[in-house]
Amino acid sequence: MATGPYFRRRQWLAALCVVALLAGCDRKPTGKRCELEGRVAAVDSASRLITIVHQEVPGLMPAMTMPFQVGRNAEWVFGNISPGDHIHATLVVTDHTELQDISFTKGGDPTGDGTSHLRIPDAGDAVPDFRFVNQSGKTIQLHQFQGRPLLLTFVYTRCPLPDYCPHLSNNFREILQKLEASPAAYENAQLLTISIDPEFDTPVVLQNYGQHFTGKLDPQFQHWQFATGSPEEVRKTANFFGMSYNSKDGQITHNLRTVLVGADGRIVKVYSGNRWTPADVARDYAAAGG
Repeated sequence: MATGPYFRRRQWLAALCVVALLAGCDRKPTGKRCELEGRVAAVDSASRLITIVHQEVPGLMPAMTMPFQVGRNAEWVFGNISPGDHIHATLVVTDHTELQDISFTKGGDPTGDGTSHLRIPDAGDAVPDFRFVNQSGKTIQLHQFQGRPLLLTFVYTRCPLPDYCPHLSNNFREILQKLEASPAAYENAQLLTISIDPEFDTPVVLQNYGQHFTGKLDPQFQHWQFATGSPEEVRKTANFFGMSYNSKDGQITHNLRTVLVGADGRIVKVYSGNRWTPADVARDYAAAGG
C-alpha cells in the first residue's frame, strides 16, 4: 500500500479538517454548533447537499466554498432554496457535520456557481461510450466493460474532506473485498473511479492514489481502474450521470454520484451522496450479474 509524501499530505489535510471542526464553535451536549452564513452555490437534493460560498466561521474555518449535508429536520429547504439565495444556518458537528436551523432569503443569481440541476439518469438508460486514460496511461472506453456489470464513481485525489472522496474510495475497497469472498463474483468484478480533476490527476498520480486503496487486493488494477480524460470528456461524462462539480480558485466543489451499469451497458441503479453502504452495493452488483 502506498504511503508516500503525497498521501501523507492528503491525510494531514483531512486530519486538519477534522481537528478544526472539533476545535471550533460552541460545545453542546449533542456536539459543537457554529453559525454559518453565505450564498448558495449549488443544491443537490438527491444527496441532501447544499454547496455554500460562506463567510469565515471564527475558530473553525476561513471563508471558502464547501458542500454541506443537510440534517433530516431541515430537508424542507429542498424545492425551496436555490443557487444565489442568502443562507443562514447552524453547522452541527458530532461524528459528522450537518446543517440545521436553516433560514434563507431569495437572491438575485439564479444560476449560482455550480451545475446543480443536472438530470440524474434513469434505470435502463444506455450509457454513451465515453473515453478515458487510466492509471497506466492506456486509453479505455466504457464499451470495453460491457459483458459484465460496472460500478463507477467520481472523485479527485486532492479532496481533503474525509466524508467525500476518501470515503467513496474506502467504500469501493470494501465492496471489492466483499466480492472477493465469492471467487466467481470477484473474477467478474469491474470498478472504475473517474477523476474530475484532469489537470492534476495524471496517470502517475492516479496510479499512486489507486495503489493506496487497492493494496494487495488488486495490485495490477485488474478489477478496479482509476481514470480521467480531457476536461471536455470528463464534463460530458459527469453531466450524463448527474455529477455536479465546479472548479474555482483552485478548489473543486462537487456532489457525490455512484452508478451501477449493467452488463448490457444500461443504467441499473444510481446512488446519490455517501449514505449507501458497501454491503448493499455489493449485493446489487452481484444481483446484476457480477
